[in-house]
Amino acid sequence: MADAIWNEYELFCPVCNAHFKQLVVLHKVPGNFDIAPYLAGFVESHDHKAWQGAQRQKEQSSGSQAPPEA
Repeated sequence: MADAIWNEYELFCPVCNAHFKQLVVLHKVPGNFDIAPYLAGFVESHDHKAWQGAQRQKEQSSGSQAPPEA
């Protein structure tokens, strides 16, 4: 994969109101390739319900832990 381009993009999902990172590997793309529609597809196809559920669970678990006693 000598010709591959590895980039990490930070995307924003307006449905989840959150940023997430996506690693993209592009191999032998034409010079006039427009990445914007490709990245928009990631935002549209990511699982909004699972993302929101994971965030809720993360918030609940961090809020329920008691601070360590000194």
